[in-house]
Amino acid sequence: MEPKVSPFKVPERHRKWVDIAEELSRDAFAPRAAMVDDENRFPFENYDDLRASGLLPLMVPERFGGIGADSFTYATILSKIAQGCASTGLTFNMHSAILFFLRQIATPEQQERYFGEVVTDGAVFSSITSEPGISFRHKGKIRTHIERDGDGYRLTGRKIFCSLSTGATYYFTWSFLDGAESLADGLLTVLIPTGREGITILDDWDTLGMRGTASNSIDFQNVRIEPTDVVGDVGGILGQNMSIWSVGYTAVYIGIAEAAFEHCVNAMRAPRSDGSPPRSEDPFTWQEIGKLSMQLEAARRARDTLGYLSGELDTEALTYVLNQAKYLATEAAHSITTAGMRLLGGRGLHRSIPMERYLRDAMAGLVMPPSNERCLETVGKLALGLPAKTVEFE
Repeated sequence: MEPKVSPFKVPERHRKWVDIAEELSRDAFAPRAAMVDDENRFPFENYDDLRASGLLPLMVPERFGGIGADSFTYATILSKIAQGCASTGLTFNMHSAILFFLRQIATPEQQERYFGEVVTDGAVFSSITSEPGISFRHKGKIRTHIERDGDGYRLTGRKIFCSLSTGATYYFTWSFLDGAESLADGLLTVLIPTGREGITILDDWDTLGMRGTASNSIDFQNVRIEPTDVVGDVGGILGQNMSIWSVGYTAVYIGIAEAAFEHCVNAMRAPRSDGSPPRSEDPFTWQEIGKLSMQLEAARRARDTLGYLSGELDTEALTYVLNQAKYLATEAAHSITTAGMRLLGGRGLHRSIPMERYLRDAMAGLVMPPSNERCLETVGKLALGLPAKTVEFE
């Protein structure tokens, strides 16, 4: 169950979108989740539903025909989606994050074009930024590079963990401009149509959890970048508000925790085959469910605080809150799914029951950047009055 009283409220004009997300998640995404996981593929059907429902432009400003959700509404809706299918929730966060970045760095003409494609054509955006050897623990070096080619550029290199690799319309990525001396004068951000010549999807995403994200590696070999593909000024993405990623990660893993908790509650209430009282009448069960409820509520409060305040905090406070929320949400998801397996006993191992999938998906959150160890380091340093960043580049 969700708390009856909360200091945070979704604006009334957006309430219907929460209801739509909840209905889709329950009636469409959840029934497909096992299939998507088994087949290790992108949930195309779920994105057809997101298009048809009008939710795909959730983070497109209203003046361009989108919903224009605030961060709190966004987090609330994303948790609903992830309850049904975690992979759909996680990839929807990537798509929405790019729309959020376009609001910050794209030209008015680019905003008109790309936002219009989302609203009218159902375009989907993929975030392609991770590279081999780059860790949030150390300063990252961008190895993919872009060289000038007449009025445009040529991109070469490999990106990894490319969520929506097979389901996107555009790849949003950044690379280092040949000849530049620093990221400030060399980090070029581009949007590339996914069908452009020289792009190869490696089909190497075969993982324990989050299998439906289709986060394959992608090779870019001398890919032509048109001048109109460049988004923002060189280095313009640096220093922008990227908190939506953490807001989304937090919301997704709370969605997993909520789904697992609900399954546990229903299982404990169910009649036993031998006619004995349901486990919901056992004091031990009361204590176990009580613990899980408190873990879930603590994580929800961290999500809601981050979503509600993310646009009002200074950089240091935002860094503290987003690392705290990501840690609490992913730890809650892992703890609740692990405890859920124990409560269910041997039947929890069966793939016909979603708990084992919830557990596998939850485990991904512990290492998803910034890893939980990195979150602890960052929060600890800030609590001690030391400077700290979630990610640093050089």
